Amino acid sequence: MLPNWSWADDTNWKLALEGGSEYDSNFHRVEVTESEAVDGGALFRTAAAAQLQHRLKSGQALTMDLRAATKLFADSAGQSENIGVVYADGKYQSYVGDDKAVLAVRGNYYNAIDLRPFGEGDNPVTGRSFRSGELEVSLRLPSEGEHQVTLLANTRDFLYKPDDDFSWRGEHLGVQYRTVLWIGDPDKDESAASVDLRASYRVGLRRFEGAAFRNTCSAQEMAAPECFVPTSGKRADMNHSGFAEAVYTGRNIYSLLYSAQFVDSNSYGQASVRHRVEMSLTTELVAKIFLTARATLRLNTFLDPLLLARDVQSQSFISIEDENRNSLKLDFARDIGDSFAVEARLAIYSNEFATQELSFRRQTGYLGVIYRFSGE
Repeated sequence: MLPNWSWADDTNWKLALEGGSEYDSNFHRVEVTESEAVDGGALFRTAAAAQLQHRLKSGQALTMDLRAATKLFADSAGQSENIGVVYADGKYQSYVGDDKAVLAVRGNYYNAIDLRPFGEGDNPVTGRSFRSGELEVSLRLPSEGEHQVTLLANTRDFLYKPDDDFSWRGEHLGVQYRTVLWIGDPDKDESAASVDLRASYRVGLRRFEGAAFRNTCSAQEMAAPECFVPTSGKRADMNHSGFAEAVYTGRNIYSLLYSAQFVDSNSYGQASVRHRVEMSLTTELVAKIFLTARATLRLNTFLDPLLLARDVQSQSFISIEDENRNSLKLDFARDIGDSFAVEARLAIYSNEFATQELSFRRQTGYLGVIYRFSGE
């Protein structure tokens, strides 16, 4: 996993390259009964990341984050799961007025691309590729003490390549809050710790390319596929989302996050409430090996009797690697010298707390090397 860097005042650019191999026990991510088999096999990952910062003048900065990655399967059954990702994020920020408010303009682009250098293989499946672009303007209000409040507005365009009916455009408004609840004194205690709190709320409208559906069956009838009838209007969703996170930073780092999303849709079968709880720990084990453990629990409730199609339900549309399922992930990392690092990752995915009778199990294991360097 390529690093999330923090910048020093005299740093201009940083670059990281990664390569490694992985085993995936269910690379088609299928839900099955206990008697059914799933495809598993080896794959190879490569990634590159570059970050650049340019200080235009006092109080102004321009930051760029560029990333690319590939995932290629060795097994012929996994060729239709080959994927490439291109990501770009740029941000300009500047102080405004004498009160030290911060105005920022940010744009990002994410493209997950189906890669088929060796054909579809002997067990092709529908791709999971998509493209997303976003433009955001934010204003961080002058802070009082450790309290920070940021107002933001953005517009986003999302293209779901396998089925354009699920492509959408929309605008969002939001507010973010951040504070330091408590911080120790490093002059008195070398292991001084701090507790940070973040919270956010966003609301926005998503206008889909596909038609809105309605239920033609009566309230006394059990929902069935034939009840799902398209209308002449387009689907539109009103999305409410929020999260709260507490982070303890000391000799170890602990975090607890709760997020919720409520979708109110004019299309039958699309309204939902989604809850997510995430707990993580970062600690040093032995021989300068660092462990980050992250457990994620999800509970999805669909407000109409007919569930979403599984291929859409399982996608968060944030990252091609994100799973809309419960997971436990363990990341082990150790630096080797100033430039190299070795990383091992283990992950288990399941669908406990899901409403469907079919089960989902997936395990992945990864071993890779990272090379990092920077310049002024």
